[in-house]
Amino acid sequence: MTDKSDTRKKLFTDHELYWLSLPYPVRISKLIKQKRVDEAIQHCEDMKGSQILLHDFFADSCMFLWSWVGDNMGEETVEQMFRYIFSQSAKRQYFDAAGAQVMPHLTIDLLARSWRAHSCFGAGEHPGSFSITEDDEKFTFHLHPCGSGARLWRKGLYEKGEGGKVSEKIHTWTYQRKGFPYYCIHCSFLNEILPYESDYGFLLWPVDPLKNKDDECAWHVYKDPAMIPDHYYKRLGLVPKKKKINKGLKPGHRFFSDQEFAEMAQPMPDRIIGCLQKGAYQRALKLCREVKGEFLELHDLYVMMLISTMTFISDSKGEKALGEVLDGQYRNCIEKSILSRTGKKTVAEKASFLANMIFNIDNCNRSGYHPGKFSIREDNLYIYFILNPCGSGGRLLRAGSYKPMPFIKQIQEQIENSVAYYAAHHLPLPEKLLKMIFPFTVTHFTQRKPYLQGKTKRPHTWSFNRKNIPYYCCQCGMIQEKLFESGLEIIPPKSNKDSCVWKLSKF
Repeated sequence: MTDKSDTRKKLFTDHELYWLSLPYPVRISKLIKQKRVDEAIQHCEDMKGSQILLHDFFADSCMFLWSWVGDNMGEETVEQMFRYIFSQSAKRQYFDAAGAQVMPHLTIDLLARSWRAHSCFGAGEHPGSFSITEDDEKFTFHLHPCGSGARLWRKGLYEKGEGGKVSEKIHTWTYQRKGFPYYCIHCSFLNEILPYESDYGFLLWPVDPLKNKDDECAWHVYKDPAMIPDHYYKRLGLVPKKKKINKGLKPGHRFFSDQEFAEMAQPMPDRIIGCLQKGAYQRALKLCREVKGEFLELHDLYVMMLISTMTFISDSKGEKALGEVLDGQYRNCIEKSILSRTGKKTVAEKASFLANMIFNIDNCNRSGYHPGKFSIREDNLYIYFILNPCGSGGRLLRAGSYKPMPFIKQIQEQIENSVAYYAAHHLPLPEKLLKMIFPFTVTHFTQRKPYLQGKTKRPHTWSFNRKNIPYYCCQCGMIQEKLFESGLEIIPPKSNKDSCVWKLSKF
């Protein structure tokens, strides 16, 4: 029997709890300003391994849920599923803004940021990395390997019993291949099919997909969509469009040097360390500000894909099926990959793990709309994580994702779409100004959240024994069901404005 008196003393000081609640870039910035350079460098090293677990949970979960649909609802349902997913997570967020991309080179910095996020600072098994090249017609992201799809394959998650599935038949959306990984299917819809069918009317970023688990894939960004070769269209059964868009494109012009590409592909902690070692402290602080939002767009895309997949499953097969999916997700994507790392940790180590590897990363360093943030407090019996809001489920709640889209919001987005397109095509804005406003415009569009997503219609053990629990939050409901007896209690918010609380027992 545990002697509770041994746990009465505090495991952390108030300052230590405050420090744990700060994102790594904020901690590093504070240390730089205090001239504690060696400690700042050590925090950069620690930051390198901070993002990989949550990133891989998202990627593993998407693979598992999509594979479950193929196995249990039939491969003919997969196209319907992806069309629904991206109607919620990409149509308003990406395709509505695509027509404003009259200067595709402005996209390269932002895509490099996304691929750095996917690569998770080079951490993890089969670490992701990339390089960028440029020729007369296009930019190309070479993935060595892709930080998600290729790593899933290389980690063996498509082996029998590991949760992943490959296509049983040839489809246009499997790039005319049988045995194509289910996770990688989403690229054909997100990058090619759905942008073509949207008002944009072209493929967005054509892909050369990997041929086997040891292969590398490539994403292309064409300087003018009219330059995209016909074979990318033909493999999808689509008709190429040749209307020239980029009228200002000069043949042979290069936008970036090899050095600039190399810097774009370098993990941010290494860039910050390099600046600190050279004494370039202001540059290091600037990079700390930049890295704060690096994971945001990828994180939010994952969150939107997951909630829309859950809603699709429940709408199609019922909440009993959703419970089966969440149970499988827990076993394959949480128990194996995350809990296996915490079993022998002390309570203090578990608390630090939750702060550094889960909550701060899920908050995307307090970036985005309705930014996630949390505080930590401790008493004699528990350590409390007060999420106000949670960086994923809580932000969906506060964005109204479980309600119909308000009419005024529809009008607002229509106006934004028109203004962005008109300004890009018809206003003589100087490129310097465009470079300055383009990242903010893209972030604004990608922060659009889905609407009319599902909530439980009756209580379940995996929904905190309550009805009206958002499906996304049911992932935590499943964690609560599985881990309650091991000292973790999760108290979900009762309203959009409430905090979510995680209580970690000290004994």
